[in-house]
Amino acid sequence: MAMNLQQRQLQKQVQVMSQKQIHSLSILSMSSQDLNAEIRKAAEENPSILIGDMMNRKGRMPKDNLRISSSSTKGELASESHQAALEAHADTRKSITEHFLSQLNMLNLPPAEFELCEKLIYNLDSKGFHFLAPVSLLDKKNRSHTIGLLEKCMARIQQFDPPGLCVKNMEESLFVQAKQSGDAPELALFLLDGRLNYLDPPKPDRILTKIKKYLDGHKKMIGLTEASMRYTDFTLSEEEIEKALLFIRRLDPFPARDFSTTETHYISPDVHVEKIEDNDIPDDATTIGDSEILLNIRMNDESIPPISINDEDMKLLESKDLSDDERKELSEKITKAKELMEAIAYRQNTMLRACSEIVRIQLEFFKKGPGHLSPLKLQDIADKLGVHETTVSRMSNSKYLLCDWGLFNIKYFFTNAASTSDSSVSRDRVLFLVKQIIEENTSGKKLSDQKIVEALGKQGIKIARRTIAKYRNLLNIESSYNR
Repeated sequence: MAMNLQQRQLQKQVQVMSQKQIHSLSILSMSSQDLNAEIRKAAEENPSILIGDMMNRKGRMPKDNLRISSSSTKGELASESHQAALEAHADTRKSITEHFLSQLNMLNLPPAEFELCEKLIYNLDSKGFHFLAPVSLLDKKNRSHTIGLLEKCMARIQQFDPPGLCVKNMEESLFVQAKQSGDAPELALFLLDGRLNYLDPPKPDRILTKIKKYLDGHKKMIGLTEASMRYTDFTLSEEEIEKALLFIRRLDPFPARDFSTTETHYISPDVHVEKIEDNDIPDDATTIGDSEILLNIRMNDESIPPISINDEDMKLLESKDLSDDERKELSEKITKAKELMEAIAYRQNTMLRACSEIVRIQLEFFKKGPGHLSPLKLQDIADKLGVHETTVSRMSNSKYLLCDWGLFNIKYFFTNAASTSDSSVSRDRVLFLVKQIIEENTSGKKLSDQKIVEALGKQGIKIARRTIAKYRNLLNIESSYNR
């Protein structure tokens, strides 16, 4: 049987990336820690690259770093010597992480709960406070990692010895200690629950005035929930305030102070999002906001060392003292240095633009915190920036954003829409509302899934009852029959 051979011409459009583009994308995907290591490795291999904190070629530190005060005294030298002796002495104490892990290992917990408790413990800084925002520790691919389980794990660790850790800050630590004491005056709980500023100054008459002003305004509000009315049934007098102050003074603002502080977290924010006043806007600020809030988005310049090209190499390249081979080799080194600087600039610029768009879309989150995310996909940001979706994925990989609500992995801000008739409502938002509706129910009867559907409907969110059941399970909340 004869073979039928044909010749055809096929036209294809194929994009081939240059080595420079590949290098830029590689730098973009690196975490700050990895990029630091990459910069120092490049500087070791290429003498044309100078790092801001490195010595110059003659073995001297740059002049900008020579800031030795001529007014140093013998007392200061003695103090420094004493400090050096203290630092040279090994700290043999346990860290709070080791102490909590030993307590966790004594408990017989289900695997999912043990894993999340372990994550929370490793997430504590030397003061016993959260390093990353706890909600960012949840594995979205793991169905057992629910908000309800997270809260259960945090409550469990807060009861470890010493109590009052695994919290956001000192104020929350005092509040947790007060609740666990069992004998805290209601007035003390009221002050510790977000009103610690009432104690400045700690004078009973001044504190009494502030509380009365708060309660008078509070009683005029309508639609108050059970949670917002919890502190309205205490006796107000200067004597009662004195008792509350005495109780608060017994609490320890830093329960982890007796543990080793040698453990170090190497994660640092790549981007800062900060509230600013209208009259205090920096000249180079990237601001986003509305009539309620104005935010400044800035890169963390301290996370990456500044680099430059060696001036001596630039001058040598222009001189006539080099052979052709030497000139070619030096030119290649300077070109590589420039490409590294351009790649880092591209990384920083892409991250700033992407995070600015994220803040713009998730503005409600930066106003009100977790539970207020809007649906957002990688492709949405890619379309805004005019880049491929994989570029945004590389940008968000192992990068962190610091704001008033904590430190978050940038990927946390990408979330799917909920299974509702309104595609503008995120699953994060519906989970938050379901939890809020159940917790703030004042009817005395347990709310069925249908009642929750109706409550959400009043807020303009149409959702199926079976979806509520699924979301309730994600929150680790039993049905109304079992609650």
